[in-house]
Amino acid sequence: MFTRTTGLLIVPAWLAAMSWLVAHDVWPTWTALDPPPLRVAYGAGNNETRAQFTISDNLGKVGTVWTTYLIDETAIRRDDLIWVERLPVEITPLRVTVSSDYTVEGVLDEFTLRLETEEADLKLHGERFPSDFSFTFESGPIDKAFKVPLSSGGLFTGAFNPFSELGNLQVGTKWRMQVVNPVALLTGVGNRFIPLLVEVTGEERIATPEGVKNCMVVESPSAKAWVDADGRVQVQEVTLPVVGSLRIVREAGFDEAERVKARRASLGGRRTRQR
Repeated sequence: MFTRTTGLLIVPAWLAAMSWLVAHDVWPTWTALDPPPLRVAYGAGNNETRAQFTISDNLGKVGTVWTTYLIDETAIRRDDLIWVERLPVEITPLRVTVSSDYTVEGVLDEFTLRLETEEADLKLHGERFPSDFSFTFESGPIDKAFKVPLSSGGLFTGAFNPFSELGNLQVGTKWRMQVVNPVALLTGVGNRFIPLLVEVTGEERIATPEGVKNCMVVESPSAKAWVDADGRVQVQEVTLPVVGSLRIVREAGFDEAERVKARRASLGGRRTRQR
């Protein structure tokens, strides 16, 4: 039976529950800032930097990522080539190329992802406008256009290498970003875009190709990264529907011959034109 005493107890309980909801779900979203600017560390007189990463799961190596940054007076260009040899779903070998154009201030302005397999060739292109990113998706006869509000995250990256070089990281900083899931684009399973609320949660010392370094830890429910003092991402972890958990680790060198081989490789008899 509902009594006056019951009502007096329900109101404080409801207020407490709402306070918890605001503190844990609503407030972090309200206080999330724009993504930190792209920060690329170069040697003296050099306007290009390159990095190579190994993608692994709990069974071993899955593939390789080659990343190149180019900078001039007006823009920053990030190019990723991802060669995936093995996944739980039968879509490999898989090649993903991602081109991201940033303003000289480090803000993403344009984004193009191309995915190639034996049976498919998909392209996703996005361009920044004042209130949204406008996308076009092409796959054979399919040609669709759609928009993603900037309020959902003004940074778009590929799932196999989600974090770019990051600057100005401080513990407690939060931002929103979107990770494009190539496997979902190809199979239709899972979300094409995975929204992330990311936070810098602390610092950890980890082993890197240059020795043990102190890194900022960047976390979200489905992705995590360790970023050194120069802004270089040393290790990333991402969890994708169907695929599971992947770990992306920076390597000591950059194998240009293997990158060229992956770029030119035939996919089930279908060879792409050399680029």
